[in-house]
Amino acid sequence: MSGNGISKPRQNSNKKSSGNSGRPSPVSSILSSSFASLGINAKLKEHKVKKIWAECVGESISKRSKPAKLIGATLYCAVSSSPWMNELNYQKNEIMTRLNEKLGEKAVSSIVFKVGPVTSPSPAAAPPKPPRALTNEELDFIDKSAGIIKDGSLKALVKRVMKKAKA
Repeated sequence: MSGNGISKPRQNSNKKSSGNSGRPSPVSSILSSSFASLGINAKLKEHKVKKIWAECVGESISKRSKPAKLIGATLYCAVSSSPWMNELNYQKNEIMTRLNEKLGEKAVSSIVFKVGPVTSPSPAAAPPKPPRALTNEELDFIDKSAGIIKDGSLKALVKRVMKKAKA
């Protein structure tokens, strides 16, 4: 305590100098160092490669091959058949060049193709069409067709099915 009864804040002697004059570190620098130590950078790079694959190789090749894993700078890809694996081995250098150009870095230095399951994402289901209104002629036809049925519940069921089929 100083003579006026006010104590001075103690300085932490264990504090390392960050070189930024006591200001907080930007979140981006903390995240980038954390990503590297957790191996997230590698997963992000793998995700980017998978995302741009179809654009780099074209539709016909992307239907028959999918990147599976990026380990270091080696990309492992599943291919639908041996003939396609053979064809892709001939195009390997060109594919690597396109991927690296698109990524803006030399992320892929080799590609290993193996025959395996190639699944493509299923397209989103189209929303169901609203039923159309039946014409008077269609309703008359349904009534006449079901009119010969004696059982009331069966008659109602047949009418409902016929209306649904026409709509």
